[in-house]
Amino acid sequence: MVNKQVMSKTKIFMILLLFISLLVTFRIIWINYHQNTANPTAENGVLDLRNIELNKDTTIALNGEWYFYPNEFISNNPDDADKQFITVPGDWSETLDSNHPISAGYGYGSYRLTVLLPETDQNLYGLRINNIHTAANIIVNGSKEAKLNQPAANQIEPATFRGPYTALFYSDNNQLEIIIQVSNYEIPFFCGINESITFGTEEAILHETNTLEFLQLVVIVIFLLHAFYAFTLVLLGRGKSQKELIYFGFMLLLLASGNLIDDEVFIQLPFDTAFSFRFLMFIFILTLYVLIKFIHHLYRTNTTFIKILTISNIVLSVLTLFIFPFHYFVYLVMALYLYYFISISYMFMTTLKHIRNGDNNAIFILLFICSYTSNIIWGAAIQTGQIEFPFYPFDFFISIVLIAILLFRRHIHLVELTEEQTAKLVEEDKKKDQFLANTSHEIRNPLHGIINIAQSILINNDQQLDNETKNNLNLLIQIGHQLTLTLNDILDITRLKESKLQLNKQMINLPQLTTVVIEMVQFLSENKKITIKNEISSSFPLIEADENRMIRILFNLIHNAVKFTDTGSVTVNANKQKEFAIISVKDTGIGISDADLERIFLPYEKLSKMEVDSGGIGLGLNICRQMIELHGGEISVHSEVGKGTTFTFSIPLAINSTNHQLTQHTETIINQADSSLLPEADNYVPGKNTDPSILVIDDDPINLKVIQNLLGSSYQVVTTTRPEAAVNKINEKSWDLIITDVMMPKISGYELTRRIRTKYKLSELPILLLTARNQPEDIYSGFRAGANDYITKPVDALELQARVQALTDLKRSVNEQLRMEAAWLQAQIKPHFIFNTLNTIASLSTFDAEKMTELLNEFGNYLYRSFDIKNTLPLVPLSDELELVRSYVYINKKRFDDRVNVMWEVDDNINIEIPPLSIQTLVENAIKHGILKQMNGGVIWIKIIERSLYYQIEVIDNGVGCEESKIAAIVNNDHSHNGIGLTNTNNRLKKLFGKGLSISSKLGEGTKVSFQIPKSSKK
Repeated sequence: MVNKQVMSKTKIFMILLLFISLLVTFRIIWINYHQNTANPTAENGVLDLRNIELNKDTTIALNGEWYFYPNEFISNNPDDADKQFITVPGDWSETLDSNHPISAGYGYGSYRLTVLLPETDQNLYGLRINNIHTAANIIVNGSKEAKLNQPAANQIEPATFRGPYTALFYSDNNQLEIIIQVSNYEIPFFCGINESITFGTEEAILHETNTLEFLQLVVIVIFLLHAFYAFTLVLLGRGKSQKELIYFGFMLLLLASGNLIDDEVFIQLPFDTAFSFRFLMFIFILTLYVLIKFIHHLYRTNTTFIKILTISNIVLSVLTLFIFPFHYFVYLVMALYLYYFISISYMFMTTLKHIRNGDNNAIFILLFICSYTSNIIWGAAIQTGQIEFPFYPFDFFISIVLIAILLFRRHIHLVELTEEQTAKLVEEDKKKDQFLANTSHEIRNPLHGIINIAQSILINNDQQLDNETKNNLNLLIQIGHQLTLTLNDILDITRLKESKLQLNKQMINLPQLTTVVIEMVQFLSENKKITIKNEISSSFPLIEADENRMIRILFNLIHNAVKFTDTGSVTVNANKQKEFAIISVKDTGIGISDADLERIFLPYEKLSKMEVDSGGIGLGLNICRQMIELHGGEISVHSEVGKGTTFTFSIPLAINSTNHQLTQHTETIINQADSSLLPEADNYVPGKNTDPSILVIDDDPINLKVIQNLLGSSYQVVTTTRPEAAVNKINEKSWDLIITDVMMPKISGYELTRRIRTKYKLSELPILLLTARNQPEDIYSGFRAGANDYITKPVDALELQARVQALTDLKRSVNEQLRMEAAWLQAQIKPHFIFNTLNTIASLSTFDAEKMTELLNEFGNYLYRSFDIKNTLPLVPLSDELELVRSYVYINKKRFDDRVNVMWEVDDNINIEIPPLSIQTLVENAIKHGILKQMNGGVIWIKIIERSLYYQIEVIDNGVGCEESKIAAIVNNDHSHNGIGLTNTNNRLKKLFGKGLSISSKLGEGTKVSFQIPKSSKK
């Protein structure tokens, strides 16, 4: 953290001066506390403690003049002739008078001291030997009480034990004779007893030992805990660059390791003493280097200098551990201190520069360097024998506190920076969401324009476009639809983030909802060769959910399954588990790897190249999860690569579904409607006979009652709750409009519309869909199925009435056009037919006046029937139509003699109404285009057959027959092959009775044309 306020040099100097003063003060206080000024010293090999009170808190340093016997291991009765005096603690090199070729400190000898004790009941005493190089036996009053390594006149085995040790013993005398036999063949410097030996009661010695061990252990534990903390932060950083923490943690581990094998020496290394000393120096070098790297990564320093230090560190480490002769180690230690001074000086100046540049946190690094240097200097003084005092932990504590403060302040800064950045990110995220939402709205209109233009080109130019262009346009439309779904996902995820998505829960029939969703997905996935199956039982309990959101959930999951399944099936199933419906969507697609399963519900996640190429932005599954959780459910996924994927989610089942369902559905329709009386399953509301007839299909009786109330005064309304029964009703009579709900059991509104469109075109029978959603995929599915219009629930009364009127007016205008076309056709009697008939009449006048009269009467009847005003009505009596046909047949028989033969199989008592000019058109077609195309003519059979539900009228001839293409053109309303009369008749029959002409023909054998008149049309 860089502060704008720059710390002055004076302030920095004063802080350093104060800090160093405190360090020195604390150290001096510690030394004085542990140095007993009243402690007597030994003189001439005797220490008089008779006036000293020995208790559990008092220890005496056995310092002073000891007897020394060089090159001799003495026992109880030494020869005083060889004795010398030696100062303890101190180096024995000059006194030993060793002739060892390597070092004057190598050799052996004995120390002896007599201790005079006060009169006391105390019998248990102890000695604490802080350091002896490198082997010794402790003998008290002739008894060997302790042993350090293996002392010998000649080196037998390497010494491995290092550090302090304690000897406890019993004595009932007031005088102690202490003999210490020492040998050293490992350490060429600081030889003999070079640190104080303390004496006291057993309790005092144990207390002192435990205190020093405890202090050192506390320091070690603190180092290890902070190292663990540093490495934990690195691990939690998940790969982020945090090298300063790594170096800091490593430095703490090295400091802890050094403390474990130094001073109290908690861990004895399995090496000789010399190599242990080398290893300890190596740790010191490595610690210094890691400290430098730590500071370097905190504050970027000169890289070249760091490289030089790195090389120097490697060289010094190798020399220390393996190469440099140990008896010259003093010179190497001097080089190490020089290396330390140069390194620390550079770090000190670098840190000072950062402080001057405004980084006030660097002051803690500066103080840390001072504390660390203080500890090194005092340690060197102890090692060289300049001063002696117990383990001092506070320089370590202060170092840790300084770094902890630094890291804490950096953490606070990072937290503040994170909060600031988080606030900015939240703000930017809101702006991003708003941008996406606005962009989605802006893109929607031109996108729909693109889709509509492409669709219009396909529809209007179907004959002119080649297959490749058609495929490209279909692909463009499909991409447009996918982009529409993506825009919807963006809007939904924005609402979910802003918690603006409110649930409108109601009772939902899950099987029927699933059927509708499957049909929507099939519309968007027409080119996929897969089967989508709904295996949810029709008796499955109702669920309580938001209908629109449930459609969205199922649509996303099923569409996602279809997208990643090339062949096979997608199956939707459900079962009941306690208070939840457990719904599964299973596919046989490519599957998902285990590594991707954990990320699949994250927003904007696209897990494979195939998914990237397939479009979308990876929001669908995340939206599903959030919507399911809003309902109180959960979603999970199981997948095997290459075998398929199963998504399973839970939705609460409905409670008290009957009453609640009535309430919810009542609210979804128009509030002002009177729904106190519900219609039966099938119900007819009679209007005037001239009113348009409407068939309304909805599985909810309340909705049917409401629509009856709205439309019954102006229309003939027939309602049914059974969509399968509606199919039969449509075939029974002519309807002006079908109104159907989309979501129904067994047969959905989409499926019902498709079935109707197999028989009726858009203009022949309009269909109005009632849907709860107005999403593009719902609207596309409805129009693609063949609907004329749609209206969303809850509906507005005026909107419903306006749309119904528009569609019924369309149907009426089409019917009127057909009737006028029929009348126009009849009016277009070909002039040559009249001319030929008149010629026939004229020829008969010369030789058969009676036949001429009959022909003239029939011709007059034919003209009268042809121009009768009744021909503009939808239906006329069968007798009137047959009179016209008989006149037409009579005229043609007179004209063509035996070439025209007509066989009648008609019951004159049949009393029904049929479309005008229907039989006459068929007979005329059979004569002109059937039998007269043959040289010898042929026979026509006119039959009216009574069935149980209808009368079947047939016109059969044995003429030349008709090609299949011409028959298809007539049935499909194609005027390009002439035959406009048959086409008109076919259309009128379909509009009136739901079924048009049935035509079968074989070339050279003849043609059969028939149609059915329901008995309900009987007068």
